[in-house]
Amino acid sequence: MPLLHSIVYTSTAVCPMNSGELDALLLDARNFNRQNEITGVLLQSGNNFMQCFEGPEEAVQRVYQRILGSRKHTDVFEFMNHSVPQRTFSDWAMGSAMATPSELLALSTAHWSEQSSQLNFSPFTPPGLAMLQVFWSMRQRNL
Repeated sequence: MPLLHSIVYTSTAVCPMNSGELDALLLDARNFNRQNEITGVLLQSGNNFMQCFEGPEEAVQRVYQRILGSRKHTDVFEFMNHSVPQRTFSDWAMGSAMATPSELLALSTAHWSEQSSQLNFSPFTPPGLAMLQVFWSMRQRNL
């Protein structure tokens, strides 16, 4: 079984995106992600975005290089980029949700570094990723 990898980052759109442009971006991402076994979520607050995506390491790095090379956004700030024991968003080729500025701020200021649990050597879920899971779970209940 190949190692799974996850990346979380924020960025700012160079130009405001209307709903049609965002829908086109999501359609393209979902198609690419399905073909490459990538899952994840994209949060939007105005021109600011946070994305978490996960899958086989080679595919994740390929997606990330596409993202870094895009001229549609700037100020890419990486929070997490490492192997993970399991998928966090396995049901979503690319889920999408609106977030308030304060929600995005809370998520982006959470602790995201990779650590190991000192108690039992099991993989440690960074608090930022745990917060993102809770945020996503709450959004899904409110649909």
